[in-house]
Amino acid sequence: MLKKLFFKEYLILGIIVVWAFFLRVYHINTDLLYHRDQGLVAMDIYRIWHEKKISLIGAPTDVDGLFHSPVYYWILTPFYWLGKGDIVYPAVFQILFEMFSLPFLYLAIKKLFDKNTAFLTLVFYAISYSLISYSRWFITVPFILPLTNLFLFTLIYKKGIFINSLLVGMISQTNAAVGVFYLPFLFFHYKKQLNIKNILLIVLGFLIPAIPLIIFQFRHDFITIKTVMNYSSTSAGLGFSFNVPWNNLMIFLKEVNHLTLYPYIFISCLIFIYGLLKIKKEKLLIYTYFLIPFIFLSFYQRGAISFFYIASLPLALSVVVYGILNLLKTIRYLLILTIIVVNIFLLKNIYKPSNALIPIGNANIITLQDRKNVIDWMYKKASSQQFSLWIYTIPYFQDYPWDYLFLTYANNKYKFLPEMTKSFSLNDLKKSVYFFDVYEVDHDNPSRQSSWFNEVDKNFGKSIDNFSSHDIHVELREKIR
Repeated sequence: MLKKLFFKEYLILGIIVVWAFFLRVYHINTDLLYHRDQGLVAMDIYRIWHEKKISLIGAPTDVDGLFHSPVYYWILTPFYWLGKGDIVYPAVFQILFEMFSLPFLYLAIKKLFDKNTAFLTLVFYAISYSLISYSRWFITVPFILPLTNLFLFTLIYKKGIFINSLLVGMISQTNAAVGVFYLPFLFFHYKKQLNIKNILLIVLGFLIPAIPLIIFQFRHDFITIKTVMNYSSTSAGLGFSFNVPWNNLMIFLKEVNHLTLYPYIFISCLIFIYGLLKIKKEKLLIYTYFLIPFIFLSFYQRGAISFFYIASLPLALSVVVYGILNLLKTIRYLLILTIIVVNIFLLKNIYKPSNALIPIGNANIITLQDRKNVIDWMYKKASSQQFSLWIYTIPYFQDYPWDYLFLTYANNKYKFLPEMTKSFSLNDLKKSVYFFDVYEVDHDNPSRQSSWFNEVDKNFGKSIDNFSSHDIHVELREKIR
């Protein structure tokens, strides 16, 4: 009998995980958003594989001189090789890793609350508009979700100080603005066990994923540490203002709302608070898991960006579910049905494609397939003859998405590359018969883009043909030979 119940439980769990995987990979081969960040990661991994350049630093942050760890690059490199340069392969691996972590999340929530809460948490996780948006956002940030799910499991099942610290270290090296605030939580959580040995275990586990960056510091006069020190003294660095925690709280509650009942934030907030109040066991663990990172983040005067709270989302979802399951039966079932219907209805926003709930990035909709469509159109128009192009990308002059696709997709398919020029001079082009300009609309800098078009017109004449794929546009100019 117990065997049958065990089999049934894990069969249902498996079905939920497969369903979650399907929702996340559906049409991802064509609809994967592909902008500057995705191109930057792809180009750096291209250099690792083809040029054997193993860097000690990863992707740059939006603070000059600060970098993520290269560990993320190293993990994804085999999947770039497996896909022969197709970035869909590492994107799907990232989703697979998240799906692998879901049974561990289930076990953690089951022990922390109960089986019903664990099952419903996974059901909502599978269909959540917010979490699907994160999963299909191919960048370092969503890699934190599976690490968080594993961290909750090892934390709740008391798997040891070192493994918990190692996972927090991995989260920090994936995105420091997320993981570093869980280090003080670890010290608080193990406060009764703190001795020299355990302090060393916490520090060691936290620092192991940072070893490449530590080596980089010794080789480059501690440049990152100096950058952190300098940045901390600026107005966006360390300090305190009552506006910051208040704004951070609003951002956190919006993230909680996105998990279940977007855009009905008032209802979601009430359920989350009610769920917190109804918790009977492990109150201190749950409360401090949310509160301590929040408090320390409040001293970061730049304030939170929505994804700073990604490591809190799986547990926050379970608290919402626990709150729902403690409501009156009629209200409970009505809410569960409403959440399922709302999130299934919102799926259309993911498969359009659109930016969905991706927290940062380009406002323009440009998928991997869009860029391939534009490349194919140019090669077809050029009829196997040499051509050149100018590209207006956002951010300006950061052409990583195009550089990568020309090196991999175009070169493999058409066996030659365009003649490249970085200047506004026709004299740089020695072999080109055709010229194209490729652009996306720069809503924030229209005057800069207007000047760019003036240069194109002056050097290459009028547009004689054009093509668009979502928000990426290409024009064929008058022949230059």
